[in-house]
Amino acid sequence: MFKEIAGRQFFTVDLGKGTRTFFAHSGWIGTIEDWLPTLEVLSKTWRAVSYDHRGAGETTAPVDEMTSDVLLDDIFRVMDALQVERCVLGGFSAGAGLAVRAVSRQPDRFDGLVLMNGTAGARPPDAPTPLDRGLPSTWPGESHSDRMRWFIEQCTPEPDVEHIRRWGHDFLLRAEPEAADRLWEIRWGADPEDFARLAQLAIPTLLIHGGRDPFVSTAAVDHLASQLPHAKLKILEESGHLPAMIRPYDVAGLIIAFFGG
Repeated sequence: MFKEIAGRQFFTVDLGKGTRTFFAHSGWIGTIEDWLPTLEVLSKTWRAVSYDHRGAGETTAPVDEMTSDVLLDDIFRVMDALQVERCVLGGFSAGAGLAVRAVSRQPDRFDGLVLMNGTAGARPPDAPTPLDRGLPSTWPGESHSDRMRWFIEQCTPEPDVEHIRRWGHDFLLRAEPEAADRLWEIRWGADPEDFARLAQLAIPTLLIHGGRDPFVSTAAVDHLASQLPHAKLKILEESGHLPAMIRPYDVAGLIIAFFGG
């Protein structure tokens, strides 16, 4: 459903009627579909909410509006528009950093935090950058479509997932090339002060990571866990970068087991 928020039409999804709410944020030019299979499972017992952020999926906006602070503010704007008073906030990939920043900013609105396949900016100083190929417009391939196909293939090292690759390729192409470059360039990660505040707040935090993720190493996620003394890390050993799409029952099960409900 589209919701008019801050003068833009945001595409949102709102599933289930449970007493607990899970609010999911995607990364880079991902959409609600990054989380959608897991949200469907969660919606049997939880309310499950997500949206396409500016420049991704069906939420269009001028490139100059795609800033880190605007995307952060949008989390609260969408929560208010959907009448979400409190929730467990999920951040995937680059969106993990925005999730940490949001909880640090208004902790009274969050019952917990889920960070999936992202470091939220807490990379150890000597960690390599797995994807160091400049802007998306410079990636392998002659066209934007070719480059997004290359990217989704990197995300999915699992066997027999061509259907997921087609699906992911489709929703990545909904972002204009200029938006893809812009959203790649902005700061998504949290600051050291955010992690320090989160550690003091004792917000229950679940880290979920695909052990075969080519972009985010297990060592980097271990480092993230070390910054959050109230966090629990769960590794899905055979998963790549998209466990919420490929292993929704496992991801939803981890969330339910950790938070209850």
